[in-house]
Amino acid sequence: MRWSLTQLKKFSNESIAVNEKIQFKEITDRKDVVSINETSVEGEMHVGSRRIGIDLTIDTVVNMLDSRTSENIEVPLHIESYEEFDEDAEETDELDENVHPVTHTLDLEPVVRELIVVNLPLVVTESDEVPAGGSTWSVMTEEELEDEEEQKVDPRLSKLQSLLESDNENKED
Repeated sequence: MRWSLTQLKKFSNESIAVNEKIQFKEITDRKDVVSINETSVEGEMHVGSRRIGIDLTIDTVVNMLDSRTSENIEVPLHIESYEEFDEDAEETDELDENVHPVTHTLDLEPVVRELIVVNLPLVVTESDEVPAGGSTWSVMTEEELEDEEEQKVDPRLSKLQSLLESDNENKED
């Protein structure tokens, strides 16, 4: 997925179809990403005098660890994006996020890699179960929470509570 600018200039003011398959060995250093299947990149490249625009469609399946169960899950990704490559832009220029500087060759692989990483979900799970709790926490209903809050007495007010109880006993006598 690499073209020289001189090669692309032959197709000035024309469109070129892009239909490539890429196999990434690894896509990111995230611990929950196990592997990535073959990635299909399709699109249309519009070659202008100083800019090249590409409508991209990326389809792949990323194997990730389930956030709750740590089991392997296949996460399909379908990404559509428009990217521009500008010959006049420098690496130090502040550009829009979809505009990339290009000097001698146009390489789509880093752009495709970045789009996949940006579109990966942060948390993924197939489990519908709500966890019951952990060593220091538990899941409870709203009624259980209200009951627990009613039963709690602030330790600073416990002596006042005992005075209130003794006062209630004196009234009953």
